Amino acid sequence: MTPPESRIRIPKNFLWWVFVVIAGMSIGFGVLKMTILPPKWLILVIAACLFLFIIAVVGNIRKLLLALILIDIPFQLDIHLGFREDIPSFGAIAGWNISITSIALVVLYILWFLEKYKEPKRSHESNALKGIIPLAIFIFFSLLSIFSAKDAQLAAFENFMLFQQFLLFIYLAGTVKSREDIKFILLMLFLGLILESTIVMMLRGIGQTIKIAGLTARVDKGMRIGGTVGGPNTAGAYFSLLLIPSLSMFIALVNWYYKRLGAIAFVMGTVAILLTMSRGAWIAFVVSSSIFIYLSWSKGWLPAKIPLLLIFLGMSMALVFHGVLLERLFGDDDGAAFARIPLMKLAFRVIAAHPIFGVGANNFSLIMSDYITLELRGQWLYTVHNKFLLVWAETGTGGLLAFLGFLISSMRNGWKCWKSQDPLFAPIGLAFTAALIGHMVHLNIDTFQNRALVQILWICCALVLACWNILQREQQFTFEQKRNAETG
Repeated sequence: MTPPESRIRIPKNFLWWVFVVIAGMSIGFGVLKMTILPPKWLILVIAACLFLFIIAVVGNIRKLLLALILIDIPFQLDIHLGFREDIPSFGAIAGWNISITSIALVVLYILWFLEKYKEPKRSHESNALKGIIPLAIFIFFSLLSIFSAKDAQLAAFENFMLFQQFLLFIYLAGTVKSREDIKFILLMLFLGLILESTIVMMLRGIGQTIKIAGLTARVDKGMRIGGTVGGPNTAGAYFSLLLIPSLSMFIALVNWYYKRLGAIAFVMGTVAILLTMSRGAWIAFVVSSSIFIYLSWSKGWLPAKIPLLLIFLGMSMALVFHGVLLERLFGDDDGAAFARIPLMKLAFRVIAAHPIFGVGANNFSLIMSDYITLELRGQWLYTVHNKFLLVWAETGTGGLLAFLGFLISSMRNGWKCWKSQDPLFAPIGLAFTAALIGHMVHLNIDTFQNRALVQILWICCALVLACWNILQREQQFTFEQKRNAETG
């Protein structure tokens, strides 16, 4: 006779109804408080209320939370608690970043914990999480830099944002286990790309910045359009990271609607990246698209008509937007390109003085005035427009090496997917590898501290890691089946 189970069994639907009741109460409370909230909080409360309602009706919490996180990237639905008004606007993060992503992550981790509690630990899951080590090392150096920071709170602000993105990276690496999961994430990323491209094109017609309930859609000087992502360079980097993955749907083994959605996202995103007038983003796009098209064509994956079609599309857009292209490439940019050189010299002075531990994350703009010489007086001053130099100056040599190691390991994962010749993961792996190479070129000429860019970059890296992990599990399963057949 077996002893009775001592653990209390909770009915399957009980927790669900508890959630529905809590969701209903939260929505009611949110509606009551809407009238007294500032605009930045208002949009978060509205989004949260709508989301809780959708969850209560639909029921697939995990997919809805993931969709919300992915759509949140271009729209930047966030606030900064404890905002520091005393911090000069030279590129530093001046508050504790709380976003839709932050809230969704809490729920996702609770669900993941409950799932892990019910199921036994599997060996391949611990192997899959080994891929987070390069990014974990970078996070370690970034956290360590708090102790060398002139303003520890400023360093904590950036680390708080980075740690949230690190948790998202871990979640994707640890829970994305199927091809359908990968396709769902790509679907949401492409939908976000289409929505943001639509906003950018609409802003081109409107011609001015729009603010609605705390959500800002930017149009900068010279009709450079940033949309809701941030500045034009930020928007350009967002588009350049996702355009090649959308192009990869042409040759990936996916259903027709993925191919059509990818085509729509690619065409609209190409128009949008032109309208940002970001030369760095254009260079990144040309580099990444050239790598992807050449390698996929040389392997026979890309039909000859596709490069010809893309050339025709490029020439058509060049004719339509020739004014934008000529103005940005050969027109007066108020010395923006050359203004980056003194900032790089300034960064090297900071690095020479603090080569080991750096000056602290998010502290460059605070201490740069201490390193200004006579030749730099009167120059445009801002956080150095080179992500590698910024990481080096703020987190030290160890931080820079860890950051480079993370990017290289991510490209290596994508390259291994490409070499696998898998009909789904090979094109996706090549696309993200090419996009990362192009983005690394772009990292040399901007700061990229914006949450949206950190989030989309780390999601791209998490996706290629997840793709490689899935391939490894499938190969292991095939090997075990073959071995069992031979021994049986």
